[in-house]
Amino acid sequence: MKQGLKFVTEPARHIPVSLQADVVVCGGGPSGFIAAIAAARNGANTLLIEQYGFLGGMATTALVGPISKFNFRGERIVSGIPEEFINEMAARGGAIIDLPSGNVPYDPEEYKYVSMLMVEEAGVRILLHTNVVNCMEDQNMPGGITHLIVENKSGRQAIETKYVIDCTGTGDVVSKSSLPWVMRNQKGSELQPMTLYFRLGGVETDQLVLLAAEDGVKYASKELNDLLAGEVSAGRLSNFGGPWAVHGSTIRDGEVSVNATRYSGDATCGTDMSDAERKLRKDVYKILRIFRERAPAFRNAYLIDTATQVGIRETRGIIGLYTMDDKDILHPQSFYDTIAYGGHPVDIHKAKDAKQEVNFLRAPYPIPFRSIVPRGSHNLLVAGGCISATREAFASIRVQAQCMALGQAAGTAAALCVDRNLGVSTLDGRFLNTILKEQQAFV
Repeated sequence: MKQGLKFVTEPARHIPVSLQADVVVCGGGPSGFIAAIAAARNGANTLLIEQYGFLGGMATTALVGPISKFNFRGERIVSGIPEEFINEMAARGGAIIDLPSGNVPYDPEEYKYVSMLMVEEAGVRILLHTNVVNCMEDQNMPGGITHLIVENKSGRQAIETKYVIDCTGTGDVVSKSSLPWVMRNQKGSELQPMTLYFRLGGVETDQLVLLAAEDGVKYASKELNDLLAGEVSAGRLSNFGGPWAVHGSTIRDGEVSVNATRYSGDATCGTDMSDAERKLRKDVYKILRIFRERAPAFRNAYLIDTATQVGIRETRGIIGLYTMDDKDILHPQSFYDTIAYGGHPVDIHKAKDAKQEVNFLRAPYPIPFRSIVPRGSHNLLVAGGCISATREAFASIRVQAQCMALGQAAGTAAALCVDRNLGVSTLDGRFLNTILKEQQAFV
């Protein structure tokens, strides 16, 4: 307890139980909306809770693009519902899906729309503009969540549920339960920095390499890097990354999405998040100024928009039945309970300077079901950013396509547990693997 910290006592109150569901998915980002679709398609009465007024998470609120990584050396490693999703976006002219790398540039408005349509078509109920603020556990069943406490414009409410999937990316449910979790910088390392993406128009894109089309390539611009490094040396900019000015969360000629800003902080801390938002919005204008003044392709550039919120690379992770480590990524082994494959490089952005550590892979690697099951959990699974993985392993797993694949696995697993009245830790991973194969997932 911090010295001199003051407390107040909130009076006890009766909280109405407003909804009931077999499966409640918390977070409508890449892992969450896919998990909700999978759970509903497999027969579970499913509710999806999202804090914003649209789905997509880091892809739409933070404009993090392109979606990575559907291929490894030209071969598909993610299929199933995630592939349905990008195919539907492409059919509407909202995504580029034929790059050998399996990186998928997209239009964020199409992402919002198609994800919502697919969730609704699966029969999922959706509760937007809603935050999960607490959870209640069965006193006679450790690790068993009975209710989620949420808040929205209707006030504080309880949602009764049989199974929960934490797809918040920052462990907003797990951290309020008795289940074990850690910060990914637990060994004294820094957390990867937060980044505020922005999109520019009026760019002479014929002078740029817009598409991250091939594996094993760093797509940061050396010209723009040199310009921003000079700004840091002159004391006019504190830090930056890349920069990457590509077709990521835009696919139109004359437009680029820019990944360049960096803020060192903890995205589970309200003060750090607030400070990051304020500082990085100022940095966007500093970076835009230097691009216009000194980069010929950007001389007529203008700001289309900044992301709704900063992008978050890493925060909390569960302590699972199995923890992925760097050996599992760099020297893949087989798992009897494989639920997804990854192929993105081990990609660690430094928080204190402009450096990036990248370790490209020689082969795709499997991810086991046990890595999304917290130790001691009866009815909670995770997908996406909360997977049980060391910092090095997570630096590869954390990207969107892999989060989507994990979402399909988590949603399917939860529905199977509903159908068989099983605890999540007792579900046979071999059986789950078989079902996922039958449903066209790459496992």
